Amino acid sequence: MATGSHPLVIAIGQTWPDLAIEEQVLGPRGVRIIDGRSLSADDPVWAEAAGILLGTAHKAEGAFLRRLKNVRGVVRYGIGYDNVDIAAADELGLVVAIVRDYCIDEVAEHAIASALSLARGLPHWDRNVRAGAWRGKNGPRLRRIANLYLGVIGFGLIGRVVAAKGAGLFGGVGIYDPWAAVAESDRSLGYEFHTRLETLLDRADVLTVHVPLTAATSGLIGSAAMTRMKRGSIIVNVSRGGIVDEQALIAQVSSGHIGAAALDTFEHEPLGGESPLVGVPNILLSPHVAWLSEESAVALRQRAAEEMSLILAGEAPSVPVSAKRIA
Repeated sequence: MATGSHPLVIAIGQTWPDLAIEEQVLGPRGVRIIDGRSLSADDPVWAEAAGILLGTAHKAEGAFLRRLKNVRGVVRYGIGYDNVDIAAADELGLVVAIVRDYCIDEVAEHAIASALSLARGLPHWDRNVRAGAWRGKNGPRLRRIANLYLGVIGFGLIGRVVAAKGAGLFGGVGIYDPWAAVAESDRSLGYEFHTRLETLLDRADVLTVHVPLTAATSGLIGSAAMTRMKRGSIIVNVSRGGIVDEQALIAQVSSGHIGAAALDTFEHEPLGGESPLVGVPNILLSPHVAWLSEESAVALRQRAAEEMSLILAGEAPSVPVSAKRIA
């Protein structure tokens, strides 16, 4: 192996201009790091890589992973791992890790802010004032927040914070998560835990999604689920595109059955101006920034580099991901 005592890490798919923060973590530990975004697929430097730091703009598919002859592990910048071929990584004996806890408050607050903004009709009123209409006609349905029921799908780190913050605003909070371990201490918080998704959909005035994109969650909120919800209800997805069926959402919002929606993640990113979502005024769009703050942007990069350092040292990362774990 050409790296000798100084293992090489290649970062690819990230959106920031430099790797200064990662170098601050890895450099003192004798690890070299380079930006792989300008490397060709056949560049021989890939064969030297001991680790990959992976951003959202690149897919680590099986063919890509198999070319990395000396890689020990992949650390995904972020919570999701749907752009990593986990089965191929397991087959190759690669460690895959994610960074779970760098933006919990940011994502939860983005979800709550989106829900409140739509419940109060702020996007509509903003367009109204800019058009010189001053209230005009056909305004959105406005209801007292304290009378609304907040439905939360997913009771992981983010879902728990959404529920806690939402409990002080909404009239009730319901949880659906068949994958989570719910303790008695959780049940004492006053939430209603639903064992069936249908019962949560029946109750929710606002539905917010906080689960990873897997075979089990793909299309989870589709036409049937939306049709079951109350007329005028609100859907928020700051989790992963593909969990909420975009075409079904467009149809349901356009018909008025779903009153409004907020999406921060999409089936295909970046979302282009030609997307039909852009033409639906009652769908609030943001460019996958729910995670973003000055603090979280630094924490993400530091923790990803720290996780890579653990892998290179032969230690277990904080949050490993395997096909067996997510099955």
